[in-house]
Amino acid sequence: MALAFWRGWSVRARLLSIIIVPVAYMFVTFVAYAWQSRLTEVREELAERGPLVAKVVADSSEYSISLGKLDELRSSVSRMVQSDSSIHKVELFDKARKPLLQVASRSGDQPEPSYYEAPILRRLVWMNMQSLAPGPEGMTVETVGHVRVTMSSTAMLRKQTGRFCFALLVASLGLLVCALLAWHLAKQFSHSLNASIRALREADAEKRRLIRKVNSAVEEERKSIALEIHDELNATLIAVRLESQRVVDLSRKLEQGPEAQEIAARAQGVIQLALGLYNSGRALVRRLRPEVLEMLGLQGALEEMVRHYDRAGAGCRFEFQAEGDFSKLDSAVAISAYRTVQEALSNVVKHARATRVTVSLRQAAGPQGSTLLIEVADNGKGYDPAQASPGIGIIGMRERADAFGGSLAIATGHQGTTITIRLPLGM
Repeated sequence: MALAFWRGWSVRARLLSIIIVPVAYMFVTFVAYAWQSRLTEVREELAERGPLVAKVVADSSEYSISLGKLDELRSSVSRMVQSDSSIHKVELFDKARKPLLQVASRSGDQPEPSYYEAPILRRLVWMNMQSLAPGPEGMTVETVGHVRVTMSSTAMLRKQTGRFCFALLVASLGLLVCALLAWHLAKQFSHSLNASIRALREADAEKRRLIRKVNSAVEEERKSIALEIHDELNATLIAVRLESQRVVDLSRKLEQGPEAQEIAARAQGVIQLALGLYNSGRALVRRLRPEVLEMLGLQGALEEMVRHYDRAGAGCRFEFQAEGDFSKLDSAVAISAYRTVQEALSNVVKHARATRVTVSLRQAAGPQGSTLLIEVADNGKGYDPAQASPGIGIIGMRERADAFGGSLAIATGHQGTTITIRLPLGM
């Protein structure tokens, strides 16, 4: 459900997303890492330069602080501040933390919230005039002031930003090249895939047309065979029956004897054989050419078929249910549905060992139009679809459904089987 939007995308859009999304993720990751690296570099440089500047100023201020030459000190500190754009402000204090001088940068950059301090130390060495050599006990260190340096990262950030923008430009050009290449590849692949899909659809449509033509040819051939049986074989059987009846009648006019009785018996046997062959021919004609379908329509023909199976079925009940108007069905769809149900019921009788079979016929409305829905359900033994291969009958049923853009589904298991046939109407 979370990826339902993906189904509405074209093949090209899906390919582009598959290629661009990882590349874009890598690009964003690279940009974030590069920027953080620049910031870290600026912070580390400030943390290293701040204490160094404070120590240099403190060491160079000892003499000026001791002699009170603050103007010279201010001048040297100002030159240092102006020459180093990372120094925002330098402040000098005496040992009591009283401000002595303050030199700030004129650039107007934003200062860092932290600062760096260093003590200004005055070292006094006492000389022994007799030996002219200092002794360790003759050196004193005194703190005469403090230096406070406030740094600014603006200039460094500006410099690093320029470098970062250059790297970003190069990466963006690489991303653009990847996007153009992905677009070209997706376009080529989409064209190739669409051409293959069109070829498959055309082949599938041609297959359906071929199956419909084959089914139509089979039905025409069945009609031709049925006419041959009806007009030739059945007519001949009727003639045989009439001639045999004539022989019986003639044998009755002869003198009653063993020969006459044998002639009459044999002629009567010929009559029974001709009658049986005639009935078999009539049943074969009805199977080859379902005249009931032309007279009663699909609903009546299926109802008559189910009634016939119900009368013939020993220990198995056959029921028929219908919902809707099926009088305007296309003849090709009707004959295909009739043959499919005929094959399904034949399979039930041969293999299912069922005690109850239900055939339902109805129309179902869908987003793409009305659909003829047929279900043949039994409570038989069922089978395992993973271990059983489809037979010729199932293959023929599925091909009949596919010929009209329909489908055939089989739901089975350890008990019961349901065959669902869907045939789109209006094709």
